[in-house]
Amino acid sequence: MKGRIVLIDDELKLLQALKKALELDGCEVADFSDPQRGYDHICSHETDLVISDIRMQGMSGIELLGKVRKIKPELPCILMTAYSSVETAVTAIKLGARDYLLKPFELADFKQAVRQALSARTATTRTSVPARGLIGTSEAMQRVHKLIANISDTSSTVLISGESGTGKEMVARAIHAHSTRSDRPFVAVNCSTIPEQLFESEMFGHKKGSFTNAYSDKHGLFKEAEGGTLFLDEIGDLPVSNQAKLLRVLQDGSFKPVGANQQLQADVRIISASNKILSREVQSGNFREDLLYRINVVEIELPPLRARRSDIRELAEFFINLYSMRHSRSISGFDQSFIQALIDYEWPGNVRQLENCIERAVIMKRSGQLSATDLSLPSDRDNSPQSLEQGLPLDQTMEKIEENLILQALEAAGWNYSRAAATLGVTRQNLHYKLKKYGIRKEE
Repeated sequence: MKGRIVLIDDELKLLQALKKALELDGCEVADFSDPQRGYDHICSHETDLVISDIRMQGMSGIELLGKVRKIKPELPCILMTAYSSVETAVTAIKLGARDYLLKPFELADFKQAVRQALSARTATTRTSVPARGLIGTSEAMQRVHKLIANISDTSSTVLISGESGTGKEMVARAIHAHSTRSDRPFVAVNCSTIPEQLFESEMFGHKKGSFTNAYSDKHGLFKEAEGGTLFLDEIGDLPVSNQAKLLRVLQDGSFKPVGANQQLQADVRIISASNKILSREVQSGNFREDLLYRINVVEIELPPLRARRSDIRELAEFFINLYSMRHSRSISGFDQSFIQALIDYEWPGNVRQLENCIERAVIMKRSGQLSATDLSLPSDRDNSPQSLEQGLPLDQTMEKIEENLILQALEAAGWNYSRAAATLGVTRQNLHYKLKKYGIRKEE
């Protein structure tokens, strides 16, 4: 029995006892006596199951269930109570509670309810696509959904291509969630953030004393992803020397930690992603052709947001609901001017930029209906490739767009680097690298 569980109960002794029982069975448990803190955790963390008491101060379990269903309708919830009534039970079931336990209950009955909920959750994730960037019923997204369904139960390597912000990691997570490896780790790494000289140590691990500062043995990412999926984001940024080292693992499935004498076998599915056109990188000598063949058994090309404008309304509704709940705002919807402004914009930063824009609008509006005046969209003059200096190469054009997106994210996050990095979908380390690259610093 494995899963990420949020456990909420203001009865502290029971809370700790149930947490310990679940952890002994292999579950990862986040426990809260304050239901609001528990809800905030659910909003911002991957969760497989919510278990909550009904009668609590500040927010009842029924209220919590209603709020959770709005932002994560597929997330199973189990409610517990010492005050049973037919009305309460009916309300809980109508709101979508997976199970309803009457205190005091037997631990075996509790574990059985949890086991069944987690099993149902696993089955559901194999037949449904995660939200956010994969929302949409446009023809382009239907092709993506079909590809995910067709290849998930195989072990073939997959290359996901598309512009920055189109949701490449979400596709990789969807493939993993649909696969028979879904109960094993999904490990994501941004290849552009790995220092060239530390590549082997990060990927394959090292033995104690194998080099300076190697004070203990370390498992590499291949070992961490054992039995599961290793997602190599921005694989096109790997130096050619490290591409050769990766190729060897893909060819025979074996690797050797730095300083070790024995080869280890890797049972890992590789999914890669790049916003570069790797065939062009091969032609320019920046990417190995043999490695491209290895990682590109199946390719999924994600369309930019401007190529699926019919999905924008659905995405906007999702993000408005998500961030209204997360930031305790009372947004009642939007008018036609709001959605028209979103549809008319070019979105160089794709779904990630749309999400950032809507989160900012929700935070600043606080309540009422959103309109076009609540949007803080950069002008076409600032962000459109056509407005940039004539004759500017594509890579420099994309860099200017990326610089603008980073500035937008930093401003929306109040120059909180961790929040900005999360909004952009990059690590804090990678964000600092970009800030140094573009000479971006906060004005005093």
